[in-house]
Amino acid sequence: MKLTPWNIIYHELIGIDTKVVDSTNSSLIGIEGRIVDETRNMVTIETDVQEINVPKSCSSFVFTIPSLISPSKKDEYPAAHQAFGGKRYLPLRVKVDGRLLLSQPENRIQTKFKKKFRKNPVFKYGV
Repeated sequence: MKLTPWNIIYHELIGIDTKVVDSTNSSLIGIEGRIVDETRNMVTIETDVQEINVPKSCSSFVFTIPSLISPSKKDEYPAAHQAFGGKRYLPLRVKVDGRLLLSQPENRIQTKFKKKFRKNPVFKYGV
């Protein structure tokens, strides 16, 4: 399954770049790096210095998802292009409330969310 803003709450999070943008613990706000481990209640984010455990229940995350740009639109985003295997990618940022991620990663695929959580209030683009 391809990672998109609409299915990120069902997808595997390990390997995705993230930033903590909101938390009840103010010392966690601003942590950014790559997710290296995930449990039911925590994600482990690898920064340049160390690995930090961040609770999902009291945090909001901005995930950076690479998205493919069609060749017809490559002139519209010249500064954001990155060459990767001959293809062009533009990073897409999606803000997700950590409470939506509260489950074991292998069981989150089966989780059913109410329709109101799958619409725009959950995801904020361009954060």
